[in-house]
This record gives sequence, structure tokens and C-alpha cells, in this order.
Amino acid sequence: MHALPTPRLNVLVIHAEPLLAVGLCAALRQQADFDVHADGPEREPDHPVDVVVTDYATALRLAGQARGPQAERTLAGARIMLVTTSDREHEVRLALERGVHGYLLLGCPIEELAAGVRTLGQGSRYLCMAVAQRMAESLTREALTAREAEVLRLVALGQCNKAIARELAIAVGTVKAHVKAIMGKLDASCRTQAASIASQRGLVDAAPGAEPSRPRHPMPLRAVPAAGNRLQYA
Repeated sequence: MHALPTPRLNVLVIHAEPLLAVGLCAALRQQADFDVHADGPEREPDHPVDVVVTDYATALRLAGQARGPQAERTLAGARIMLVTTSDREHEVRLALERGVHGYLLLGCPIEELAAGVRTLGQGSRYLCMAVAQRMAESLTREALTAREAEVLRLVALGQCNKAIARELAIAVGTVKAHVKAIMGKLDASCRTQAASIASQRGLVDAAPGAEPSRPRHPMPLRAVPAAGNRLQYA
């Protein structure tokens, strides 16, 4: 009997930085079992997509649209692989909560990018090792509540208790209680240390839902044999 051919995955690359999109397409097209398409006018409108490889902000947007009536028909059921420079705990958690299926860091081996796309194509989730380790470590700590995260964000911005109370429309005493709980959960002795820990762990962002920071001058991705065939800025 003849073996059945391995199903090919239809992969769509959408990236806010056109040069990075070119590099991602080039890397993925090295895989014989992928049909890779770049987003643009030339993309076939009726071509169904299995996996979308994209940037952070686009991943959140597509994940939100997937649950609404505005979802593009060809992306219905597509799995979302996010490729970014940020492994901040807050941003990883937000992406996963919004419905993103995979999280990879730029700098990962091209083989890992391909393995992640295949894993999503099989209906599973995929986190690169660094992100998985960060999330595993977060499970050993007591999580902040949503309100505590809001207060911590404002503490990190240097706001006093009265200013935080005005911002969140709560009593000053309630703010003090939240700050005390935050310092206990972070094992911090003062507000400055709590803000420092929050920054190191990436627990909060300067603004809810903000994009993670990117290199100021992004350059195209390429595979460099001497560097272990990794995705990196050329």
C-alpha cells in the first residue's frame, strides 16, 4: 500500500514590519510541508489558512476578531502564532488570555519556528522554552488580582495613594490595602522595590493592552548557519 501524503499546512505571515515579514516567509518556505503566503493584495481571498504567524498587536487583534462577526472567512479556525521580542510575563499572559495559540521569541532556531507552526496546525498550543519557563515560574507565586495589577501599574508610574484613588475612583484606604497586599505578594519592602520587581518580571504595562517594545530599527530576519540557523535581525 502507498503511504498517504502528509497534509500541507497553509501558513499566512502578517507582520507590522514588512522586512520581518519577508524574513519569516523565507524561513518558513524552507519547510517542504508548508504553503506559505504573505499578507497583501496578491493573497487569494478564498484560500483557507491553518496558521497565522504574526506580530504581537496583530495577534491580539486577530484573536479578538475570531470571536466576532468581523472575522475574515479564510481565517475562521486559523491558529495564531505570535513572534515577538518580548517575554514579559504580563504580555505573555495577556496574549494567551486573548486566545493566541503560540508564543515564540525572535532569536529562536528556525527549526523551532517550524515545529511550533506544525504543533498549532495539529490543534495544540506551543510556547518556546524561555516563555514556558517564565510562565511556569509565575505559577509558583501568588497572582495579583486585576485591581492589584491596576494599582501596581500606577505605583510603577510614581503616583501617590491619593492620585491612585482619584484615578481608580476608590477610597485612599482601599488603595493602601491593595499596596500592602501587592508588597506581600511580591515580597517587596517598599513601593520602589515593588515597582522594580514588576518591571523585572514584566507584570504590568505602562498602559493596558499596549504593544510590547520593539527594536527601534527592525531589520529583516535571516538564517545564519554560524549562529545555529536561528531567526535574528540581519
